[in-house]
Amino acid sequence: MNPATKEVLLLTSTNLACNPRCLKELRMLREKGHRVTLAAFELHNWTTDKEKMLREELAGVEFHYLDAGRHPLMPWLKATVMEQVSRRLSSLAPSDLWLAAMSINKRSWMLLQWVKQHRKKYDLIIAHNPPAFYAADWLANATGSPFAIDIEDYHPGEGSGPFQSRCATLLMRRLLPKAAYVSFASPLIKEYSQRLVNPGRTDHWVVVNNTFSRTEFAAPAPVDAAEPVRLIWFSQYINYGRGLEQMLPVLDEFRDRVRLTLVGSGREPFVSKETAGREYVRVLDAMPQAVVHRSLSNYDVGLAIEDGSADINKDICISNKIWSYLLSGLYIVSSDTKGQLRFMEEHPGNGVCSSLRADDLRKAIVHLLDHTAAIREGRAGRYDQGASAAWENESAILAAQWKPILG
Repeated sequence: MNPATKEVLLLTSTNLACNPRCLKELRMLREKGHRVTLAAFELHNWTTDKEKMLREELAGVEFHYLDAGRHPLMPWLKATVMEQVSRRLSSLAPSDLWLAAMSINKRSWMLLQWVKQHRKKYDLIIAHNPPAFYAADWLANATGSPFAIDIEDYHPGEGSGPFQSRCATLLMRRLLPKAAYVSFASPLIKEYSQRLVNPGRTDHWVVVNNTFSRTEFAAPAPVDAAEPVRLIWFSQYINYGRGLEQMLPVLDEFRDRVRLTLVGSGREPFVSKETAGREYVRVLDAMPQAVVHRSLSNYDVGLAIEDGSADINKDICISNKIWSYLLSGLYIVSSDTKGQLRFMEEHPGNGVCSSLRADDLRKAIVHLLDHTAAIREGRAGRYDQGASAAWENESAILAAQWKPILG
């Protein structure tokens, strides 16, 4: 092995298809010539084929997949029993870190058993998702390896109930200060997390935004000035609770002047109740990220509407799609969650913010219709400006954290 080559372990409670941040890190580490081991989960869902393709693409990575299903039965049964017992005991001992970790999810137990069975010193361990945090800390303590944590969401505020919130808070409060570095997916997630450990050490905490490679986006395509305003919204699922049910009745008022494309796996009864009969709405099946990103060049406006009232995390996070719109040069209609309001303030001229109230949404649509020509004329300039936010630049923040650890 080349002396400059380092060994890195990535731990996630999902898989690469479900965890793009983990995938980006893995690709970066390989590009820098390091040896990477991944411990993840076989989820037996829509990600199965995608995960297989990723494994084939990422030659040289050492993959270890734990089964999230009931086959084989005994590991799943043990993990389920441990989760349930831990939850009952954690209520009696709320400050016990081990009990809190095992209560978060049965995959915490499964990952902990895996690192115990595959005990090895790594140059760096990186944990994604709360069920991976304790396993990373245990292996770091057992082998003297440094570990890092990636925080993509504000886990104490994800709306899963007070018990889960307490467990997530304890994990973050106790483990984040011990990490070699902590990366966050938005400035507000970092700020809210700092409150948990105040006055603990946070100088090693950095924001690494969820941006994408510039190569995935095409320059804006020509458009006929007579075409209706072309709006797009995409996500993994098309369903209630995403702001669409508030937006569609408003768009009905302008049905002859707008076209809306929804991309994702349609959920019932939303699709049949909310999109059927609306001729200006087109629904497309979910498609690979790169395909969606390439298609954005054919639109005028990207909808980044989120219901921030659902929980704290939704209010302070920055949706992945808003970065996609920025990089593609689309004009953005963003909901006024705390996270996205700050985003729009930091990227002036790229769109407008609105609450989900009908009157405010109506004003936003009228603004689009009144300024359609200018919005289209500005696409090329916004596309060029967006390059500065691409992953090729953002990844330098992560590389700077690795340098003193991995060289």
